[in-house]
Amino acid sequence: MYKKISHKLVKIDSNKTIRDAMEALNSIEERFLLVMTKDKKLLGTVTDGDIRRAMLKGISISNKVALCMNKKPITSNTEDKNLSFLFSKMKSTFKFLPVINNEKKVLSILLEDQKKVERTALILAGGFGKRLGSITKKTPKPLLKIDSKPILEIILKKLEAANYKKIYVATHYLHQRIEKFLKSRKSLADIDIIYEPIPLGTAGSISEIKNKNFNDLTVLNGDIVSEINLDALNQFHLEKKYDLTLTVAHYSYTIPFGVVEFDKNFKYKSLSEKPIKKHFIMSGIYCLSKKACKLATKNYLDMPDLIDHANKLGYKIGIFPIYEYWNDIGTSKSLTFEKNRLKK
Repeated sequence: MYKKISHKLVKIDSNKTIRDAMEALNSIEERFLLVMTKDKKLLGTVTDGDIRRAMLKGISISNKVALCMNKKPITSNTEDKNLSFLFSKMKSTFKFLPVINNEKKVLSILLEDQKKVERTALILAGGFGKRLGSITKKTPKPLLKIDSKPILEIILKKLEAANYKKIYVATHYLHQRIEKFLKSRKSLADIDIIYEPIPLGTAGSISEIKNKNFNDLTVLNGDIVSEINLDALNQFHLEKKYDLTLTVAHYSYTIPFGVVEFDKNFKYKSLSEKPIKKHFIMSGIYCLSKKACKLATKNYLDMPDLIDHANKLGYKIGIFPIYEYWNDIGTSKSLTFEKNRLKK
């Protein structure tokens, strides 16, 4: 079955930037935009995945949207009868078909009906929070409050809004406090607690649920505050048929000295005064297939070790860059920053 919608809901002018496209996608239910001229001619399409792939290539979001759009999308005209064939050619899990006339002007858009997939997540909430010092002496880090809400509550609400019906929470340090919070909470999802008498690392607790009934598992650190689009993450993971999808965030830092460049003969080439270095870093949010989950053992295991093991076995591993807000509440400085951010 197909639903018809107006192009006005998802159009974006060709002179707009990638940043404009990001903001537009985050403000609508649809997961795509049509890049059009002022006289409604279709130039291309833009999805969340197109933008994230552009980021990995180093394309700035201040550039025109044309730099990341799909210039040859599958389209239909009013005479097409075999729509199912056109939809079958699409690799996306969210399928849309622009209907155009002979002049490439958009008339409407057809959407294929989507079934909501019930998802499963694991929140890692057992850490000691040592970097926060005395702040976590009596309160586990996931229960530290930001704008009167515990970090764990913020994560749970985000997961429930994204149709996660089963959520596991791995605990260790001050586990009674977390268990009490979860039992008193009116949860929309079915929440199970995994208590680790001995810490199992950032991937070891997966072994406790790897034989449960799910296809893919989203794993989140219990100290991450992020506006990441979980629908887009899952779509990306499934479309590419990855065994593991690693989300990464931008991180930049300034070297507080002048950096000297020289050639192999030690001859001076250049000097950069306090250069800024940029990298993609692990953000503490992952998607794993059932196959990847099977690699977890009941011994202590950190996520980097599981990833390296999977890579050596030839598993398919993808990178999903986060352009949304992201903050690791690992230090008192980052906690203060988060509290002040929400007061603004």
